[in-house]
Amino acid sequence: MVVQSSHYKEVEVDLAGAIILLGEEFGLRHHMTFEFDSRRSISLVNSRAHEEARKPKSELQYFLGRNDMLAVYSPMSVGDYCKALNDKLITVNEEYQRNAGIWASYARSFFIESILLEYPIPKLFLYSKVDLRSRSTIKEIVDGQQRSHTLQNFYNKKFKLSSKIETDELRGKNYNQLSEEFQSKFISYSLPIDEFRGVQPVEIQDSFRRMNSSNVPLNDEEQRNAKFQGPFKWFIQRVANRFSEPLRAVGILSRRDIIRMGDSRLYSEIIHTILNGFVTTKAAQIDALYKKFNTVFEEEDQYFTYLEAGIDRAIQEVSVGERELQRGYMFQTLAIIFINRHFNLGIRQKAVDAAPEVAAALQTGGVDLAILIDGLREPESHPTLAEFVDATKGTNVGRAKAVRFLYLDAAI
Repeated sequence: MVVQSSHYKEVEVDLAGAIILLGEEFGLRHHMTFEFDSRRSISLVNSRAHEEARKPKSELQYFLGRNDMLAVYSPMSVGDYCKALNDKLITVNEEYQRNAGIWASYARSFFIESILLEYPIPKLFLYSKVDLRSRSTIKEIVDGQQRSHTLQNFYNKKFKLSSKIETDELRGKNYNQLSEEFQSKFISYSLPIDEFRGVQPVEIQDSFRRMNSSNVPLNDEEQRNAKFQGPFKWFIQRVANRFSEPLRAVGILSRRDIIRMGDSRLYSEIIHTILNGFVTTKAAQIDALYKKFNTVFEEEDQYFTYLEAGIDRAIQEVSVGERELQRGYMFQTLAIIFINRHFNLGIRQKAVDAAPEVAAALQTGGVDLAILIDGLREPESHPTLAEFVDATKGTNVGRAKAVRFLYLDAAI
């Protein structure tokens, strides 16, 4: 479904997959990713879209094929919602929801931080029905169990926010330890809720089936982000929060790259090379990396330091305006070079092992960066650089990555 907006050229709304905002100007982006309880993911951008995203909507009408069955937009403050949860006026419908508690600590903290910063969040879906035993109306959670339990647990002071979230003044704090300003923001935040009323459970199931049938296909990174919930996934999110805007500013990433999580692949590729050397990386190799650290990632802070040092230095190198160095795979190579130089991780030797004849030739002949760039622009004028030029075409091939590393390492 495509919705026109005054802030954006167009807004693609995939209710069962992701919301992708395609705009001209977004301002400073806060990259957020949440897992829908039905294994859906949603990417949200900055607060400029906040009010637009939280306006009453009746998008279910587009999917249900009938006008008398509606999920009524019924926003509720976090304070009122959590009180209703505590009072059992809102309960979990086990027929619709998975068991609670699958979110990792950082995922819970990231979600609460987003609310405290007043960013939009995915909608909650409730089913309002009459309980004949109590002769009262109760509401069941149809979609949003993990989010609801996270809200309730933070409201009840049952966990502290992670020390690794983005906002300094929120790190390591529970609700009572927040400033009055943030406590007020949390309690008063208006939750976007669609409420089914006067319908049968089978009709609710049909509505979600219809919404799911309209999915926009997710790319590999978006699928990976939805599949994995461990520390490595949230580590990559932490890196994205730190670097996506600086990389966009120097032309490495576009807005669409960031929205569709293309930056996640860049960071994952760098980590994969540090760990495994110069091997061909396809989806299976990146999946294996996420799986390896899906339970424990003890060296997270060390690898963040590696990336911070290498990417910051590579940004300095490409900021001079050479567009050939601004290509994602070239920038990735530069970052790995500077990581290796700063921390002496033995990565260059792995490149030598992968392409020994190239390393030997460069050791005797040397190369200049300006010549390399000119060779990319006019390859016919530099036949001796044919292997380097070819290596810029097979971007994820192991040997090509090693050749790029050796040439650029010799030139910088």
